[in-house]
Amino acid sequence: MTVIRAELAAEFRSGDDVVLLAADGGGIAAFASGLEKAIKHGTSQLGNSGITHEISIRDGESGVDLNGDRVVWRFDPAKADEVIAYLHALSTNDRPGHQYVDISKPTDTLVISRDEYV
Repeated sequence: MTVIRAELAAEFRSGDDVVLLAADGGGIAAFASGLEKAIKHGTSQLGNSGITHEISIRDGESGVDLNGDRVVWRFDPAKADEVIAYLHALSTNDRPGHQYVDISKPTDTLVISRDEYV
């Protein structure tokens, strides 16, 4: 079963609040595919465990809205390219790992994690 989980993680590791995108290898691949579709078409949507992830590409926006069974991801084109690079790096390595991404809301940090907080 593919795992993709997004949550606001209060006082994560260094004590700062972050948005945590925790996934297994299949989840990383699925999220990367959804983001690549959004880069190509402007928006995309994927579902996982009853949660709908809506991904859109818009100039000047990089943030996440966590609304229960709906997560809305908004990325500036340059930020989307950065996230894709991190997702590909995490997917080519068969071991746990994570990457930090600067975003604007609801916190200033997104942590993308593979096989660590699943």
